[in-house]
Amino acid sequence: MVSLTMALRGLTANKLRSALTMLGVIIGVGAVIIAIAIGQGSREAVAESIQRLGTNVMTVFPGQQRRGAISFGWGSQNTMTIEDAQAILRECPSVSRVSPSVNRQSQVKYKNRNTTVTISGTGADYPLISNHPLKEGRYFTEAEQKQLKRVAVMGSTTARDLFDMQSPVGKSIRIGGTNFQVVGLLEEKGGQGFRNPDDMVYVPVTTAMRRLFGMENVQNITVQARSQSLMMRAQDEIDTVLRKRHKIPAGGTADFMVFSQADLAQTQNEQQDTFSALITYLAVVSLLVGGIGIMNIMLVSVTERTREIGIRKAIGAKRRNILAQFLLEAMALSLMGGLLGVAFGVIGSNVVAEANDWKVVVSTPAIALAYGFSAVVGVFFGFYPALKASNLNPIEALRYE
Repeated sequence: MVSLTMALRGLTANKLRSALTMLGVIIGVGAVIIAIAIGQGSREAVAESIQRLGTNVMTVFPGQQRRGAISFGWGSQNTMTIEDAQAILRECPSVSRVSPSVNRQSQVKYKNRNTTVTISGTGADYPLISNHPLKEGRYFTEAEQKQLKRVAVMGSTTARDLFDMQSPVGKSIRIGGTNFQVVGLLEEKGGQGFRNPDDMVYVPVTTAMRRLFGMENVQNITVQARSQSLMMRAQDEIDTVLRKRHKIPAGGTADFMVFSQADLAQTQNEQQDTFSALITYLAVVSLLVGGIGIMNIMLVSVTERTREIGIRKAIGAKRRNILAQFLLEAMALSLMGGLLGVAFGVIGSNVVAEANDWKVVVSTPAIALAYGFSAVVGVFFGFYPALKASNLNPIEALRYE
């Protein structure tokens, strides 16, 4: 108890110096909390984004065209057709739904209003595969797709641009000069990188290809597996079916690529892990610098208070009493700095989230980790100055000026 009293008295005797010493710990602890919060928030944001894209989903893209050693990139060799999509659904037992699609920009008009948006030709199962429910009306049917019907479903942003607060269902719009009947309105879903499903108009893929764009091949085929556990099997089945249809031997280079959401999730998580590790290491370095500051100040304090230590030893204080006093001073600096650092980290995380519109997650384990590390820093960097103080010879200490 005496050691604690003496330690607190020593800190309050130099308030400004104590405050400046704690600043390094405050910044370090706050930086650790902010770094972990950004990393966890980013990971959750990626998971939510992938969930919005649809569960158990794979996308088949066109392959890459080659001339000698020159590659023209993925998508340059497009041989995929609607019949390929139908064959995948028919011949792959692990697949539950497919949606071939094409996309192009076009002008959409309603009365005296017009806007240029992406026209997405899709299959009838698009809302179920992409987890994009309807707000009003219906989606077009398989029969309407086969008959090249001129029906459309609107994204929420496009509907707002053309119809304000009115319902678009039942209205007639013009897409590239062709009349279409609006049969449904999709729920707002939010942007997904460079693609915003709310700022689109959806029409049957056959109608888009034949009536609007004059296309023979689809740009991609979205496939939904029957369950998460069947994703790999479904991918193998798709590869087998398309190789057979496109007459590609088992060892030959495929003219398509199957890309799953699991691949996207893994790639994104690896990037997030690297980013989180980097900023966490930087934050830990900041905390270590704060610890070095504590050691420096404590060594200065030992030098300044050499005569005081000599007097205490002369009147009966033992080595362990001096060691405890200076160790408690170092711990008090780190723990008080840690508490203020926690407040700084929580507030700073919220400020970062608001300023950049990021998702951040401040978790209790992260706070406990940062605060616990600040205590370890205090003990580690405070031990040597405390040991030096306890080893002072009382006679030499009393002589010190």
